[in-house]
Amino acid sequence: MSSLSMRMVHLGPNLHGLFGRKTGQAPGYSYSAANVNKGIEWSGETLFEYLENPKRYIPGTKMAFGGLKKDKDRNDLIAHLEEATK
Repeated sequence: MSSLSMRMVHLGPNLHGLFGRKTGQAPGYSYSAANVNKGIEWSGETLFEYLENPKRYIPGTKMAFGGLKKDKDRNDLIAHLEEATK
């Protein structure tokens, strides 16, 4: 079953293989220059900072997400992503 038949909307890059990948490098997604040029490698630590306030961490990003202010929420999401994106 395709994502179109399930009416799924893809608003961002594929997260498979996220950990260890540099910003702005997932194939098939049109990143902002800010994301491409940031040049950091995604890890638990970098995601923790990014997820608090994406637009402050990467000024110029087109990420339409205000962030997660609570440490626990960010840690929970990162733990989930570590498993789900392998």
